[in-house]
Amino acid sequence: MAADLKVGVVDLRKLVDQSSQSQKSQADLKKEFQPRETKLVNEQKELKKLEEKLEKDIAAMNDADKRKLEKELIDRGREFKRSMDEMRQDYGLRANQEMAKIQKVVQEAIQTVAKDQNFDLILVDGVAYAKDALNITSEVEKKLGGGGSKK
Repeated sequence: MAADLKVGVVDLRKLVDQSSQSQKSQADLKKEFQPRETKLVNEQKELKKLEEKLEKDIAAMNDADKRKLEKELIDRGREFKRSMDEMRQDYGLRANQEMAKIQKVVQEAIQTVAKDQNFDLILVDGVAYAKDALNITSEVEKKLGGGGSKK
């Protein structure tokens, strides 16, 4: 029975990383998060200017002004850190959502190729060795590029 078994191997990481769906998803995420990232970069520059002002003018400042500037620096630093953490969490969540969509599309393409070519078994991660003739990654890539790009 084992002699009649048709087996294929797929490089899942390559399919997920190099698919047009993955590239589009990465571009969409960058576009979605670019305004927040730009805002944070600008805020970081402002904080740096505030630090430099405090260092430069500290000797000439009275105690009240010095405390006020130090408090502003601390408060804005906390707000910056909170905003940065929030953006990282949001980005991670969105990236995971997009990855799940891509993995679903890739899985559907693998199943389509397997059914179309009458494979009994398709192996992915954890394959220690497989002959090149068993590797159907390029066929699945073609399926992903030509009509497998559901979202």
